[in-house]
Amino acid sequence: MGEGTLSIRQVAQKAGVSSKTLRYWESQGLIAPAGRTHTNYRRYTQAHLERVLFIRKAQSLGFTLAEIRQVFELARSRQAPCDAVIRWAGEKARELEGQIRMLQDLKARLQRYRRRWVAEKRPSTLGPDEVCQCIESVALEDLREPLSPLPGKGGEKSGSQTDRESLPRLRRLSGRRGL
Repeated sequence: MGEGTLSIRQVAQKAGVSSKTLRYWESQGLIAPAGRTHTNYRRYTQAHLERVLFIRKAQSLGFTLAEIRQVFELARSRQAPCDAVIRWAGEKARELEGQIRMLQDLKARLQRYRRRWVAEKRPSTLGPDEVCQCIESVALEDLREPLSPLPGKGGEKSGSQTDRESLPRLRRLSGRRGL
């Protein structure tokens, strides 16, 4: 096991994933266990690399690891998984439409409030029980259902992030550096 095989670093680099990801996918059965050298280093074949690239392609379309596992299980049982993939793609597209509508609504509300906040004159100091007059001015009617977290993101645990830790996330989400 050496000639024509790839190290974990080589596979990771070619596939655009980390070595840790490869070890995780192997532990979850998404890729077959790699062969080992006499010093216990993993050695991957071209078939491993192709499987990893398949997973990356499926992920790029929004498929979860659980869905990808189901695709592999269907293929292993010699059933073509394409019908299931087409069905899942339709479901994902519908979910995305709902999320897009929710985000468009949020964007419009934020823009509306921002315009109002910029136009209003606010004192430069806070009262004893005030936190932020801008947020406090949000109408109770706008407290509809709480917004669900962004796709793929979990809700933050209470008190788990400081403002300093959450600012980089806000910058990434907004695509702006000046936040």
